[in-house]
Amino acid sequence: MAHSVLGASKAHRWITCPGSVRLEEKFPDTTSPAAAEGTAAHALAEVCLTMNLAPEQYIGSTVEGHLVDEHMAGHVATYIDYINMHPGVHYFEVKVDYSAYAPGGYGTADCVSFADGVMRVIDLKYGLGVKVFADDNAQLKLYALGAFLEHGFDFQVDVIEMTIVQPRLDHIDTAIVRVKDLLAWARNVVKPAAELAMTDDAPFNPNEGACRFCKAKASCKALADHNLIAVQGEFDNLDEALEQRSPDTLNPEEIAELLQKADLITSWATSLKEHAATTLFNGGVIPGYKVVSGRSHRKWVDDEKAAYEVHKLLGQAAFTSRLKSPAQVEKILGRADSGEIADLIVKPEGKPTLVSDTDPRPAVGAAFNDLNEE
Repeated sequence: MAHSVLGASKAHRWITCPGSVRLEEKFPDTTSPAAAEGTAAHALAEVCLTMNLAPEQYIGSTVEGHLVDEHMAGHVATYIDYINMHPGVHYFEVKVDYSAYAPGGYGTADCVSFADGVMRVIDLKYGLGVKVFADDNAQLKLYALGAFLEHGFDFQVDVIEMTIVQPRLDHIDTAIVRVKDLLAWARNVVKPAAELAMTDDAPFNPNEGACRFCKAKASCKALADHNLIAVQGEFDNLDEALEQRSPDTLNPEEIAELLQKADLITSWATSLKEHAATTLFNGGVIPGYKVVSGRSHRKWVDDEKAAYEVHKLLGQAAFTSRLKSPAQVEKILGRADSGEIADLIVKPEGKPTLVSDTDPRPAVGAAFNDLNEE
């Protein structure tokens, strides 16, 4: 699916950090199991809303390559129930265009409805990681802007209600904006930021919200400089404070100052390591570093077969709540009899791990997908 360079889902980034737009273009789009699951949940919601069906009817079926279980059906039902609480004219998976304020800007809103001069924009968030709020949410406001420009005058909309439904976190949050205030935001914030983002020398403004999911995070010099200056600056201040207070320990105020920087710095450092490891694994060079196979634990080749064979050897001693690990079974059998289960065990390759080139383990390299898979 094609995406707008100034897409609504990235608005929080390009509005606050215009330089990120050009930098991100150098990196390919990626996906993840969580994103695929979210796509499936949205597809299930759309078909159920369009055909007036209950999500529970799809349990056991495959939607967008994902098996629908009772959990997904229940969460999607929460979203559908919220929509049905608000009667009116409903549109689902609405294509919205706000290019009048952001060149080429468009997106897809999950649900837009109209009733009695009120337009509702309802967005399903299926993620578990970060709780999303509606207040001053740039993505929702751009959906609302595009939907209003297309339909608002026909329905005489004066008030816009924007809602996030995040059922897996038991979270529903709503914010209300007047049309005149939304249009003022579009003129005074969106349009200048969008125009700036399209320039070759657009400025960077690293911050936790903008950088969290930025594809260019690991290679962004502005973010690196920001984090290095932040750390050095904080510790310079700490030196002064320590002379006045305690020579050995941080006080609560000093800890609080460092914590304000910690999330962004930690996230950046993790991405930096992943980027370096990917570069090395694919044949690139990072002076002083290499990628080696990380540690791994032996596992059963076939859990069911192993359970059957080991049960014959040990009876119920082979189990706790499930079959014990190869190492635990070998300990019970003893060295003399451990060969009885040798064919049932496999030791997989360890996860590629970034280390100094002084590490004695041999370097490895091949196409691998995700250093975070585990």
